[in-house]
Amino acid sequence: MLIRTKLLLLGLATLALPWAGCQYVREVEGSLRVAEGQSLLAVAQTIATSLRGRQDLLYRGLAEPAPALPAGPYDLVPVPLAAPPQLDGRGDDWPAAASWRRIRGRRDGEALELRAGSHERYLYLLVRAPGDRLVLDASDDAALDPGASGDRLWIAYATPEGARQQLFVSGWSSGTVRGRRVATRELGRPEFVEEPRVQGALRRLDGDAGWAMELRLPLSMLGGEFGVLLDDRDARGATPSSYGSASPRELVPRGRLVAAAPELGGWLAQFGQPGVRIAAATPQGHVLAEANALPAVGTEAGGSQALLSLLYRRFLPGTTLAERAAPADRGLLDAAQAREVAAGRGSTALLAAPGGRRLVISAAAPVREAGSDRVIAVLQVAQTADRWLLLRDRALTRLLNLTLLAVAIVVGAALLFGAHLALRLERVRRASDAALSRDGRIRTRFPGTDGRDELGDVARAFAALLGRLADYTDYLRTLAGKLSHEIRTPLTIVRSSLENLEAEPLGDGARTYVARAREGSERLAAIVQAMGAATRVEEAIRSAERTRFDLADLLETATQAYRDAFPQREFRLEGAGHPCELHGAPDLVLQAVDKLVDNAVDFSPPGSTIRLRLRDAAGDAVAIEVENDGPPLPTAAGPRLFESLWQYRRGEDERPHFGLGLYIVRLIAEFHAGSARAEDLPSPPGGVRFTLGISRRSTEM
Repeated sequence: MLIRTKLLLLGLATLALPWAGCQYVREVEGSLRVAEGQSLLAVAQTIATSLRGRQDLLYRGLAEPAPALPAGPYDLVPVPLAAPPQLDGRGDDWPAAASWRRIRGRRDGEALELRAGSHERYLYLLVRAPGDRLVLDASDDAALDPGASGDRLWIAYATPEGARQQLFVSGWSSGTVRGRRVATRELGRPEFVEEPRVQGALRRLDGDAGWAMELRLPLSMLGGEFGVLLDDRDARGATPSSYGSASPRELVPRGRLVAAAPELGGWLAQFGQPGVRIAAATPQGHVLAEANALPAVGTEAGGSQALLSLLYRRFLPGTTLAERAAPADRGLLDAAQAREVAAGRGSTALLAAPGGRRLVISAAAPVREAGSDRVIAVLQVAQTADRWLLLRDRALTRLLNLTLLAVAIVVGAALLFGAHLALRLERVRRASDAALSRDGRIRTRFPGTDGRDELGDVARAFAALLGRLADYTDYLRTLAGKLSHEIRTPLTIVRSSLENLEAEPLGDGARTYVARAREGSERLAAIVQAMGAATRVEEAIRSAERTRFDLADLLETATQAYRDAFPQREFRLEGAGHPCELHGAPDLVLQAVDKLVDNAVDFSPPGSTIRLRLRDAAGDAVAIEVENDGPPLPTAAGPRLFESLWQYRRGEDERPHFGLGLYIVRLIAEFHAGSARAEDLPSPPGGVRFTLGISRRSTEM
């Protein structure tokens, strides 16, 4: 892994700072949530204490409000309405919180759907008979004629004084309907009496899918008992199929009307605050009245946040913090909270509002009966979590802005430092790669030696090492010349002594030893001559003068000389049929060709052909190629083949070899702005090709 990548990962590790900040904000948020819940619970307990024993303020028409109310399936709890609905039988202006109560008949398909709501001093009913064909009365005056009667809705109730009453609503056409009571006159004669306080509207459902009736009744005429009954007729005057929350024969209510006292809504409103909902409900969680000031979704505080705040909110849980979802029916409290309060304990909960777009903190306290611990109602105080969410968002935004700025600075500094460090290391790498030049010389200049850090120490150590290696290499390079100079004089003495000794009378055995000594001295002289060859060539190259000569003619003459010098080999020259004028040192070029030919002779078998070729190379250059049959180049040779003091000969050879021949070829090629290279020939027949390149352009200098 690159150092820059490691430093980047190290810089990214600072992202733990905003993560820790988010955890801290979550803890603060939890503390705010608990404190807010406890504050709301204290408010709820205070209001509940003020309602202790106030059954008259909580319920209308119930002398004994028991905790079990409403207990029966026919009990009716009207939902508080924000505004009176229009009596048109449509129900479009009813809130979605007012859920439908479904009362089934005896036959399949018979059903009565009922909605109930209260506003100020009126009870509103929305009755719907889906799938039932509407059968109207024959006329408005035929209400008591069984043969002319159609569908009819009965309402059975008890008055505040406890007397039971019945009234019915029917119509002979769609539109406005009126309530009527059946009165008994003289001699038991029945007669209907108009009830102007009951008003409503009758409407057929679209597609003849049933009918709906919307009614308004004053709460002042109703007591604790209440029930509705539908006389469903298949045809006018037919025997009805009656079903509902009142008994079909006696028209006695089966359920109760659990409605709030008219003063309860105003009494709760005096405790109201912006953004707070205060509701009184039955122990089962049915809302009696409320003072609702909760903001609509999307209008709460903090609804329009900056882009960064909206982005940061994704790192914190929103409605997922909610313990559970609030009931979609606004006429009901949270069931779990209502059960806990009905048991006599205060309760707080964090609920997700319908739609899941915001959180609501709900606190509920029990309202007890005077002189006992019996719970007669539930008092709930709720508000959205906007305040502590806004505080959380502000704290989170400032914290993350600062930490992200710090992270950006740290990561940027790490990247810059990593780039600078990588650049310095790259310079050191390039300098180490180029420390050894192509001619075998060592460059002692090393970048970064002026640095005062660890890399500077490394650079200075490398520079010192290269300096010592350069001194040692120079010593090795000049060692051959020094040795040849130092050995030449003793060798001359040995040779002259051997010559004088040969002039003396010696025995046969002594002459044998003298001959061997002379042979050794001759061999040692050849070694000394070979050791000084490189030094002499370097000096010759530095002092060589350039002249214009014909390279083709030079190769013709040299090839003829090679045929005479090496009769066991055949020589063939190609490409020298036309003049090739160059400006250079012909003696040096000829010496380089001699080295290549001598090398080819050593590695080719007797009787083989050595091929010399003159050709135009790429660009302004010419190339001299020497090819011979024989073994391929060693695998490990590579560019070291033309280095000084490197040789790869194997086997016995009487002549001394120091790996200087091809090194001299490379020096001469570089003097002529060219290069020297070697390559294997394809098999068969195999062999090796050496190429000496000379630049035409550089020779004109």
